[in-house]
Amino acid sequence: MKALHDRTQNLQAQSVATDLAARVAGIFEEYPILCGFSVQRRSTLTKERAVASLQGELCLADVSVSTWPGFHMTLEFYNEIACTLLELMDEQPEAFDFLSGRTFARTMN
Repeated sequence: MKALHDRTQNLQAQSVATDLAARVAGIFEEYPILCGFSVQRRSTLTKERAVASLQGELCLADVSVSTWPGFHMTLEFYNEIACTLLELMDEQPEAFDFLSGRTFARTMN
């Protein structure tokens, strides 16, 4: 019985990880200027690092973009990334644990 429970949990974790990877890939595809971002607990961040609240104590932070000098990111840009992550957490509450403390960076092929 325990083996079945463990297998079910592993399948759920794989499903969440796969969905998370797909959503993050979609974010990078939609925003070519985005280099990376992290999801951190608010208590570990300075005020300047947290750019958008997510769920509970989680915040979108450390957003890095590659643009031209003088370009300033808009709040709408940050909110679009946050909304995608919030949708995932609404659909799969287990994603909270997968996101916390993670840094996501664009991969170059």
